[in-house]
Amino acid sequence: MKRFFLVLLAGIVAFAPALAQKEHPLTRDEVSVIKKKLVATLESLGQPQAGYAVEDEDFNLPTEAYPSRSADHFSPASASASRKYGTEKATQKSSEEMSKEYQKKMLEAQAKGDYTTMSKLAQEMQQQMSASQLKSVEGHKEPIQINVQFNSNPGTTIDPDAVIFERPGVIALIRQEDKSTDKAEINVYVDPVALKDTKQLSTVKMSYPEDGVTKRVAVLNATITLHGPKTEIETWAKRIDTKKVLAQIN
Repeated sequence: MKRFFLVLLAGIVAFAPALAQKEHPLTRDEVSVIKKKLVATLESLGQPQAGYAVEDEDFNLPTEAYPSRSADHFSPASASASRKYGTEKATQKSSEEMSKEYQKKMLEAQAKGDYTTMSKLAQEMQQQMSASQLKSVEGHKEPIQINVQFNSNPGTTIDPDAVIFERPGVIALIRQEDKSTDKAEINVYVDPVALKDTKQLSTVKMSYPEDGVTKRVAVLNATITLHGPKTEIETWAKRIDTKKVLAQIN
């Protein structure tokens, strides 16, 4: 009996690879398609708010296609990207540009032997640097975090008072984190099918086809999340080129 079980176990081990689910790795070209769509969606936000610059960027790209229950169909691939915007790098860049400008003028005056101009430029530069540092302290703003998610499946109630804007295929909702602070979060949902007529909806439901999709890198919907100072992100959200985002969905 013991030998029988050993033979049976050996047989299971031998055939285990055949019983395992077949892998479906994405090609580099397929991953490139997804990344280009993420980049285009980030570009739809346009230029950042005044005083802000990109401080960090990250992509989370799919590498595998997962079969659905229907033959030759796959679950929509999840992909995301994020950017952090702050005011420190923007201020630093401004200071560096000003320093280079004065350095050039100083070298020109030195080449001419114009020591009067050199002394004047040194005083001006010191004053400008002090003013720039003061402006940096007074103009400091909380960072803004931007996240883009493809093929998510949120189930969010649409509070009429939270709607920032809406149009066919798009709705933007705001949520203030704490009444004692100015921080808030805005989610811009984009789905040409599920959000075709947002006036008739009380919830955001961006579901997938039950049978899956035939295109392994299909993008069915997008969610853009802005997190930061309420005034800044609300103004920015309204500037998003939603037509460009809709163009990424297939």
